[in-house]
Amino acid sequence: MKLNQYLTKISQGRTINLDRFIDCLPHSDFNEWRNIYSATRVRGGHNLTILDEKWHNALFEPELSNRVSASHVGRSHDFPSNFAHMLVLNRITKSQIPFVVVSNLEGYKTEGKLIGKKAVLIENIENFYRYREFLEFIGHSSMIDSCDIIFGSGNQICHQLNHSFLSNYDEIYCAQDIDLGGLTIYKTLKNSFPQSNWLAPDDWEIFRNKFKLKPKNSTHLEKAIQLARDLELNTEADLMNQTRSFLEQEALLPALSQD
Repeated sequence: MKLNQYLTKISQGRTINLDRFIDCLPHSDFNEWRNIYSATRVRGGHNLTILDEKWHNALFEPELSNRVSASHVGRSHDFPSNFAHMLVLNRITKSQIPFVVVSNLEGYKTEGKLIGKKAVLIENIENFYRYREFLEFIGHSSMIDSCDIIFGSGNQICHQLNHSFLSNYDEIYCAQDIDLGGLTIYKTLKNSFPQSNWLAPDDWEIFRNKFKLKPKNSTHLEKAIQLARDLELNTEADLMNQTRSFLEQEALLPALSQD
């Protein structure tokens, strides 16, 4: 809860969590709030009586409406950016140099040429720039020339401003890490774009030994397994359960020659 919300509740005589309210205050002296309020413990928290109305009103922060105004009080991250961008590769791009799709509240624009109605979203940058090797290695070589290849950049692909662009695709294939983060990104995309599909190798048995990333703890692993089952990715859930490990997307690339 933000400071203004606590202050409004105090003005209305409502109960608050005193410790959390104190954490929101700008005072360097922990006990300075006592010069402004007296506190009475009640069931569910504290009720504060205002002793200094002028000081109480001065604590209200200006209402913020965007990232720029919020930056003046050190709270820019409370607001999303007004711009988002994605990198795109496809069979038309030359020399493996992607073009940019820039999105804002008015829509999106690009000077690159898009192929059509199918896209592959690749979470990690190594797989993105080596997408031809990646798709061929996992048994989906037909997608190399038929899809726009979009760099997901982790969770950035889920930015609200990207929706108008991604909505143009009839089919979206999501290539993610097999871990809690990657599965959560896929769930978010699937909720926003029902045409999203999970992109998995044709034959998981070939890659069973690639599950090497150890979870931070058993809870993290169990949540990922359950999420995979909720998303009907039962093979991935079984592999995580059997290996007790996650899979990093880069493990689905052929090894680079050392010559």
